Amino acid sequence: MNYIQTKKRQFQESAWLLGICERGFDDLKENRVHWISNGKYEGKKWFADPFILNKEENAIHLLVEEFDYKVHRGRIAKLTINRENWIVEDCKIVLDLPTHLSFPMIWRENGIIYVCPENYKSGGWNMYRYDELNEKLEFEQEILKIPLTDSIILNIKKSYYILSTFVPTPSGSCLSIWQFDKMKGTYDKVQDVTFNENIARNAGMIFCHDGEMIRPAQECNETYGHALSFQQVCINDGLFSFKEKFRWYSIHPQYCLGCHTYNQHEGMAVIDVKGYRYPIMGRYLKHVDAVLEKIHLKKPYKPV
Repeated sequence: MNYIQTKKRQFQESAWLLGICERGFDDLKENRVHWISNGKYEGKKWFADPFILNKEENAIHLLVEEFDYKVHRGRIAKLTINRENWIVEDCKIVLDLPTHLSFPMIWRENGIIYVCPENYKSGGWNMYRYDELNEKLEFEQEILKIPLTDSIILNIKKSYYILSTFVPTPSGSCLSIWQFDKMKGTYDKVQDVTFNENIARNAGMIFCHDGEMIRPAQECNETYGHALSFQQVCINDGLFSFKEKFRWYSIHPQYCLGCHTYNQHEGMAVIDVKGYRYPIMGRYLKHVDAVLEKIHLKKPYKPV
């Protein structure tokens, strides 16, 4: 890669911003979002793929993908957010591996917090136990030896399900589903669900709203993580089906390129939205790329 290509890639580097919806899904639909300042970490790192670990009167604790521009690799971090000024007060790395980590899915069972982050470059999907006292993740077991992407677990009537996309087409139109009887059991693939657009990839955990199960999914038609697709989940005779109820696009004036995570816990929700690390140059180069695509000098985006 020559110097010009290197600088172009640098100027088009992404940055993500977190937001809190204190009343969950209802707040999101009404665009009531508290945007989170990165405080002392501004310009040094960004945070995405948020999951709510717990909340207190004055603070919210999240598990996130932490991306330090110097490290240039995703790690899993615990964030502490001040609820009075909505600023990230502390960032503690809880899992760091040689390969990229993201999407730290939280599963709570029998008083234990399990975390299953995406780590598809390792070739599989692993489960960790969260050590609250020492603020770190301890390896528990490998769940599936498949390069899963943004996977979630669902428990219905004593049966567990994994819903996920996987490499080589993580952001496409096919969602795969595995079933198992216990957390540390064996897993059997039971279904592939094909959508008529690229809305298969998970954007967070399935939640209940007004008596319905809702799956947050990523709309990746134009770009990766372009919007959030909220889909009603139905299960008939053991087979899943999904119907979109609502689609949400980022309303942030600077971080308006996309949004790809929504998670809620105890009525509160957290989201992320996408922008450029260098907004002016990033937008200019995006315009240049659009022109090059129009005159067929650059290949258009193709979901994978």
